[in-house]
Amino acid sequence: MIIKGRQGILTVNTHTVFFAMNGIRTTFSLILLISLAALVGCAQRQAPDPSMTATGSGGQRGGSADWISPEDIARAQQLGLTERDSRFGSDMDGRITNLFDPVYFDFDQSFVRPADRPILQEVASYMSDNRSARLILEGHCDWRGTTEYNMALGDRRAGAVKAYLVQIGVSEDRIDTVSKGDLEANTGGSESDMQRDRRVDIIVVP
Repeated sequence: MIIKGRQGILTVNTHTVFFAMNGIRTTFSLILLISLAALVGCAQRQAPDPSMTATGSGGQRGGSADWISPEDIARAQQLGLTERDSRFGSDMDGRITNLFDPVYFDFDQSFVRPADRPILQEVASYMSDNRSARLILEGHCDWRGTTEYNMALGDRRAGAVKAYLVQIGVSEDRIDTVSKGDLEANTGGSESDMQRDRRVDIIVVP
């Protein structure tokens, strides 16, 4: 093949040009095939086994957010936080919620009324006979008042019941208290509804 230009005449071997172009196409095809194979390999890669990222029964570390490292525990202790007794954890299966009647309170009051003290005498007797049992005292309020005030009032009510139980012989370290304020109150309820909401529930953890 002859190419004419301003500077003269250039003679090109057409067979050379053909093989050069063919080589370029072959190289491009190989690159394309390799890229497609890599994409298919990624798509077919086996998904990770969920059991490898969860906390196993043996307590070994996995990728689960539920796992707590020793460093986390040490940091919590430095902040003054203590580990909650496992009996009072989120797994409360087996706890007894209806063994004793609740202790009721007058409006905006947190002292234990004489009429409710026999219930606490029964609780103390039960705790004496069941040395491994523990208690959770849940303080409640009716719907009136602010959330913050009722949380504090529920805490005072639970604390008053605990103090009375300690006074009549129950070991303090066997009692835990929690306030639920008006979280479970019957909003806009009748006077009898509000009376039932002003209470401390006595929960036994065998």
